Amino acid sequence: MKKIILHFFFLFILIQSNFSQDVMMQGWYWDYPKTCNGHSWVDSLNNRAAALGNAGFTHLWLPPASRASFGSCSNGYDPQDLYDLGEFGQGPTGFGTRSQLDVLINTMNTNGVKAVADVVYNHRDGGAPENNPAVGNYIENYTINKSAFPSDRFRCVLPLGGNSGNGAGDYYIKISSKTGNASFHNKPYVFYTETDLVAWQNLPDLNESEPNGGGDCGQSSNTANIGVNMNATIDAEGCLTDEFKVTLTANDFNATGDFLYIYLTNPNGDYTDHRVYGIWNAAAAQDVVGSMSYQTYTDFTQMPSGQGAMNFENFKPNSNNTNTTTLVGDWDWLWFFYDYDQNVADTKTKLFDWTKWLWTNVGIEGFRMDAVKHFDPNFIGDLMDDLFDNGMIPDMVVGEVYDANPSVLKNWLDGVRAGMDADTKAAIKVKVFDFALREALKNASDAFGFDVRNVFNSGLVDGVGESGFNTVTFLNNHDFRDAGQPVQNDPMLGYAYLLTNNQVGLPCVFYPDYYGTSIPHAPTEFLQPQIDQLIAIHQQFISGSTSVDYLSRFGTPYTSNYASGFDNTTLLYQLSGGVGGKEIVVAINYAGDPLVLDHQLNLSQLVIGDNLVELTGNANQTLTTINGAGQIHIEIPPRSYAVWVNAGCLPSLVHQQITVTDGLYEVWDFINSSGLIFNGTNVDYEAGNHIDLLPGFEVQLGADFSAEIKACN
Repeated sequence: MKKIILHFFFLFILIQSNFSQDVMMQGWYWDYPKTCNGHSWVDSLNNRAAALGNAGFTHLWLPPASRASFGSCSNGYDPQDLYDLGEFGQGPTGFGTRSQLDVLINTMNTNGVKAVADVVYNHRDGGAPENNPAVGNYIENYTINKSAFPSDRFRCVLPLGGNSGNGAGDYYIKISSKTGNASFHNKPYVFYTETDLVAWQNLPDLNESEPNGGGDCGQSSNTANIGVNMNATIDAEGCLTDEFKVTLTANDFNATGDFLYIYLTNPNGDYTDHRVYGIWNAAAAQDVVGSMSYQTYTDFTQMPSGQGAMNFENFKPNSNNTNTTTLVGDWDWLWFFYDYDQNVADTKTKLFDWTKWLWTNVGIEGFRMDAVKHFDPNFIGDLMDDLFDNGMIPDMVVGEVYDANPSVLKNWLDGVRAGMDADTKAAIKVKVFDFALREALKNASDAFGFDVRNVFNSGLVDGVGESGFNTVTFLNNHDFRDAGQPVQNDPMLGYAYLLTNNQVGLPCVFYPDYYGTSIPHAPTEFLQPQIDQLIAIHQQFISGSTSVDYLSRFGTPYTSNYASGFDNTTLLYQLSGGVGGKEIVVAINYAGDPLVLDHQLNLSQLVIGDNLVELTGNANQTLTTINGAGQIHIEIPPRSYAVWVNAGCLPSLVHQQITVTDGLYEVWDFINSSGLIFNGTNVDYEAGNHIDLLPGFEVQLGADFSAEIKACN
């Protein structure tokens, strides 16, 4: 006779809760497999959508899905054609095709998971080149109080052939700092020219030789070849000018009409205010710089989707703000690509319409908003009003303000809410990612000597008094990918806090942490079983909790006695008012020693003699009882956590098991979430009926199974 003993600590799973706590997953990571390498991440998520719904995830954050300027290997933060999600004859995006995305969202909807789009309202990239007089005006009228316009985002264009008056011969191109300020000197740049007939020659770079100030300085020039890089700097001495001689032959350009394209790029993004101030056409014996134009790649009027058309007037600077914008600071500097001007009515309308199209045409029900730190929060407030006025009420709208200062995060929320109508604010709770709490949890795991009780004072809710309804908490994400940035040690301890403390916000789980995906600079942790367990505990007992008492906080009024472990490595807290009316006690031990502790509880909803059952199986004891001093005894291993729920009286607790013997199931006593006991009898094993004891685990029972439910007195 073979006997199998299965111990169950998920006793509460016998009765399903009808209350769902929202939990989001970031369903991708920076180096997720792209279609350029033959993968389809959209199909990968489709294969997991049902299981995620069953596990209790309510929202799945998808990677940016619009056509990207960098192609099908891009993560999508360089949006080009907003309405192209992998169609219009352009092949798939890095994520997949539109038809695959439609299948994914349908699968998600079937399994109760809402699609959250990663939307970029800050910038756009990959337009066609167009003449941009606003940028030209900005560069030519630059003053030292401004930021230099990035020279790798414009080119200078001189007409050749046709009626231009510019043909074969020598051209002396003069470059200097617009202001002559010393801060712009001795910074490297690359001078490069080409025509429609002569492009990159794939030849070794040339290097300038000083002095090369040319005729304006009584010096010689450097000879530059078309299609070859010339490495240069604007020196801080002499006449502060570089002059490059470019010789064009009749074979170098189309005589009926062509252009000389002049590029001044920076190899390290350390931009200067250099500009082309003169082009001497030796054959014509005149300066022809007046016929030169500035071009940017901001023409989005011919996108394959035929929608979302924009041009340079939608970006900074434009004709309306050339003389007022300084491109300085978080809101106005071109941090990434071409920076939207959200104050332009057409820009706002185009982005609003795109958002509504994602909702109505694609099936998106939530929005993760990228880089919102870099534009006026009023734009988001106005967007929410527009959505609400059109009957669209997303329950997940979260902004990424990449800043660990909780006051900065709250100020952004305040700015958004200030731009929302009262009825919109009542219906849509705009949220922000809590980078501040994330930093505290990382320090708790990774910073030796960090007092983990600081977690209780950190983040949006406990740090600056923001509402948890406006907060999304997380531990790792795609931005923390450099060495040392991801949580290195026992990330499950941080997740234990986020998944049990509902007061600090809605939790977001990172795909690699959940599935154990190996990514650079991060430990490979397969946390799915533990996370699923805590989500189930949260849904069954913690959801709806109205308060949390940080029992082990600094200056706690509650008595304690540590036999092992330490107060500065212990998080102990009690949640009240949740579904089912249970009190929940959570202990997280960050120490490398076992935690053996007697600690007083908040007895406002408990009494001396009450029993608490441990739900995770991590504690050394299943049952703890409140003693005469109002304390419970806690024993958990090093770097571990445990969750207790008050269970009232617990007769026959010793029979927390199922014994399987030769096809017979002996069902013993079980405690459910209401304090009831299931008493079963021996039953024949037959295919057919079953009872779920754990998510993903079924015990098959015969059709003649019967059970008696008795109240616990």
